[in-house]
Amino acid sequence: MSLSLLSDVLIWAGAAVAVTTGLRLPFTRDAAGRLHVVAPVTVLAAPVLLAGLALRPWSSWHDVAKIAVIAVLLAATGPATVVTTGQAVGRARG
Repeated sequence: MSLSLLSDVLIWAGAAVAVTTGLRLPFTRDAAGRLHVVAPVTVLAAPVLLAGLALRPWSSWHDVAKIAVIAVLLAATGPATVVTTGQAVGRARG
């Protein structure tokens, strides 16, 4: 499998997860349900999409460095944001 094909597959897979999540979001009623629907974007879609972008043949080391910084920041803040939001929802429910 060529690097370009692998990159395309990763980008489209990440985009498909993000779009599917976006389509499901309006049909969830409560905040906890929305949190569960949105979680795959930070856990799955974003890392896969960023990996695909980093593997693009036109990517220079500058591009890959920027994408890596974004991925590290998202990996560091994404789970904490989801947990904090879940705790806030739990407290609001009583």
